[in-house]
Amino acid sequence: MPSHVDKSTSHAEGTLHEVIAGKVEKPEQGEVSKPVVKTGEQKARKPTLRKYALLLAYQGKNYFGMQLQKNQETVESHLLDALHKCGYINDHEKNEIYSFRFQRAARTDKAVSAVRQTCSMFLPKDFGVNIDGHLKLNEFLPNDIRALGFRVATKGFHCQKDCSSRTYSYTVPSYTFAPTNELSTDDYRLSPEQVGEVNEILNIYKGTHNFFNYTSKRDSDDKSCIRYIIDFKLGEPYKYVDDIHKKEHEFVTVYIKGQSFMLHQIRKMIGMTIAVIRGFTTRSEIQRTFEGIRMDVPKAPGLGLVLEQVHYDAYDKRWNNSHPTLDNWGEEVDKEIEKLKMTLVYKEIFETECHNFHMMQWLADMDKHDFPSEPSSELIASEEVSGINLVEAVVNEAGPTETIAVVDILVQEEYGKLKEEITESRDPIV
Repeated sequence: MPSHVDKSTSHAEGTLHEVIAGKVEKPEQGEVSKPVVKTGEQKARKPTLRKYALLLAYQGKNYFGMQLQKNQETVESHLLDALHKCGYINDHEKNEIYSFRFQRAARTDKAVSAVRQTCSMFLPKDFGVNIDGHLKLNEFLPNDIRALGFRVATKGFHCQKDCSSRTYSYTVPSYTFAPTNELSTDDYRLSPEQVGEVNEILNIYKGTHNFFNYTSKRDSDDKSCIRYIIDFKLGEPYKYVDDIHKKEHEFVTVYIKGQSFMLHQIRKMIGMTIAVIRGFTTRSEIQRTFEGIRMDVPKAPGLGLVLEQVHYDAYDKRWNNSHPTLDNWGEEVDKEIEKLKMTLVYKEIFETECHNFHMMQWLADMDKHDFPSEPSSELIASEEVSGINLVEAVVNEAGPTETIAVVDILVQEEYGKLKEEITESRDPIV
């Protein structure tokens, strides 16, 4: 090569001849040709990620809730392990779940089950998990946790924040709602009148209320305790024949739908309803639980509680033209859910109650709770009971000779309470 010829020019001409000969692919217009740097080990290409929604069903009896907890066996701990074994997430993502934006729609408590739980996460697009990813996942999941399908979601989808509302159910033996003066056994049958009475009590919870008494470690002025209950209803009784004794038992299921729920909220709402129907307290005490007084509200067992569905009405309405719906997963998935609901979730509730009398043991301790010794008047459950209400109630029931004495006693009591309130209001705030 002549010394006056530039080496870079010679290299360029050589490359041009290779392109003409077809040995090198010519870059398309708009693309930038980058030199290939060869190392001892070719660097792995970063995968293209896509947001997915995962539908789950599980029996919560053996788990310490849904959410990942240190040194506890939870549904998420098994789910993350299965995702890792499938190769859908790496070691870092398994230990740092927010690195692939993992989120669950609802945090179910210890022993609480679900038939339509939803999770959202970013996973590599190349795996095509929305086709058969749930089947591969089930190979590594315990039999009491089942993946029902993946669906492609929008990039900004957040299964918790985009959830419009949640529906739970609570299944118990019929004798749970029997008055204390009636025998509570598995032979008990709930009458239509009693179903109606329970529904009257459940109606008190509908609407917007302060549920600080229905969770833990919250004060009455905590705005996060304000929750909205859309529907709360007891269904019709139905029969179940247990596997061992082949005996017929009667069960009932309560359905509750709300925008969101706090820790223990539903179980305490059920517990308070049972306390009222069994005569330990009154309907008016439910209204008092929404006020600023700390009260002892019994918490029903977790066994009968099931997350039935998380609703995505607004999301589906907005994105149904470009993305699959998340409320309706199709007829095939619905059939699988109905099958799992009985074999995986409800059957466990029925058999445990029939053989271990789980609810009956809880009912036996009901009198240990600190219910008011003189419950407020039953005049109007939705109205705060004042001294005037109490006077009117007693006057209406008392005879003519008793009225003056009764009114005088009640007025003196109200005067004493008012005097105490005035004194307390003058005390300095410490």
